[in-house]
Amino acid sequence: MKPYNKAFFGALEGAFQILKRRYGTKATLKIMEELMERNLGAAYRAMKVKEKCAEVFKRVVGERDKAVGLRVSFHDLPNGFAYRFHTDPFPNLRGKVKHEALDATYLNFKMRSLLGKDWRYRTTKHLWKGHAYTEHVFERTKRRK
Repeated sequence: MKPYNKAFFGALEGAFQILKRRYGTKATLKIMEELMERNLGAAYRAMKVKEKCAEVFKRVVGERDKAVGLRVSFHDLPNGFAYRFHTDPFPNLRGKVKHEALDATYLNFKMRSLLGKDWRYRTTKHLWKGHAYTEHVFERTKRRK
């Protein structure tokens, strides 16, 4: 695994702080969401992602996170899976934005692109709250036929 890409994430953190000061939190979160969609979308297209399912999500997200030095793991659950971050991608934004809002800037796109509309997620643990890792639990909202 590559080491944590401090320059990459530091640039995003710096951009967030500048944009927040200039335009406010709401507009900054929207811009961050657009950045994530653009960059992750390009990566997913390059990986030729065609199918939407949990296995594809885990493979593609795991590969992309590993490429930027994030240590993550996936754990199967009865109606979905847990996506755990063991590395904090944005440690310098702690206390400057609510983690739920920042996490949504990339999780919603990952979910739509790789799982589809019949999924939801909830955050059960977070590094910013002192937990050992951040855990996002993804669950199906509808059963497959």
